Amino acid sequence: MKKYALNDITLFQYIFMIHGSQVGFGLMSLPTDLAKRAGTDGWISLLFGWALAVLASLVITHVMKKHPDQTVYDLIPRYFGKVLGSIMNAVIIAYFLFGFLIAFMALVGFFKVELLANTPNFLMVLLFLVPTYNLARNQVRILGRYAEISFWGFLWLLLVYLYPLKNSHWLHMLPMLKEGWEPVLQGVDTTGLSFLGFEMSFVLYPFLKHKERAALGIIIGNSITLLLYLIVTIISFLFFSPDDIISYQYPTLKVLKVMEFRFLERVEVVVLVAYVFLAIRVWTHYLFAATFGLSRLAGREDHVPFVKLISIGMLLLFTFYKPSFQAMKLMLDWFGTSGWIIAFAFPFFLLGYTSIFGRKGAL
Repeated sequence: MKKYALNDITLFQYIFMIHGSQVGFGLMSLPTDLAKRAGTDGWISLLFGWALAVLASLVITHVMKKHPDQTVYDLIPRYFGKVLGSIMNAVIIAYFLFGFLIAFMALVGFFKVELLANTPNFLMVLLFLVPTYNLARNQVRILGRYAEISFWGFLWLLLVYLYPLKNSHWLHMLPMLKEGWEPVLQGVDTTGLSFLGFEMSFVLYPFLKHKERAALGIIIGNSITLLLYLIVTIISFLFFSPDDIISYQYPTLKVLKVMEFRFLERVEVVVLVAYVFLAIRVWTHYLFAATFGLSRLAGREDHVPFVKLISIGMLLLFTFYKPSFQAMKLMLDWFGTSGWIIAFAFPFFLLGYTSIFGRKGAL
């Protein structure tokens, strides 16, 4: 019997878990980040970032299919030995934990500023930690079901965001490549990191029921994220002038704030509350990947005790510590650097190593 057969996930669940791991707080500032780097040609940078993410994703899939019933935490000790393998696994676990910390901290801070400014820190953290714990303590199949249900359940948010097109100015997009290819290529640094989350396939692959469709699934997952990023970015570029957009920290939200219907005034509040149900997937998946690795590192089957421990630690941390804007930016930079190493570079290293020492892995 396969090791993870009782918790297998469907192709759609796999797709939506990959996509759900990518779309988080960064969506709010993405148009501004791209405009600062590449102007209104920033949407082209998204295509390059998507291509890099798909390439790295396919490499991960190729590596994992050599041992289809093992996660990366099982694979690494097989090739690198118990001691070095444990150290490498600890680094990957630390990366996933850091991703959980950053995603959770960024969105909690954002909602505190935008909606609940007078709410104490520990209440804000508790508000988000309770559903996070209830999800992360379950197995992959439950996470996959939530990822799929939340995607279809909140697809209407995309239709709401198309509404500002009636006030769009297509001249903002012209001329294309106004400053050449250099700014566009510089923007790839931003867009590549926006696709982080596909590395979750290191953990999800053995749970996929039909592994022969893993490559297709991960391409579709990345492509859904690309489509969402393109819609949000292009609408922001069409709505704001090239000079104005760089003055807004969260242009994605600003577009919603100027929308108004006869039956609803503050559209952004409704959208933000709904967006929580989508954004929670990011840090929940990272938390699961980290605690799943911790359980394997400790030689245990149950990851729930580690979920409890980390949840309590988060509550205590944010009760007494409120990171400044500069501290958050520094941590985001650190996570970006680690993302390039773990998500983009490490799969190629692993592919080369397993190709050279393939016989050892087959023992």
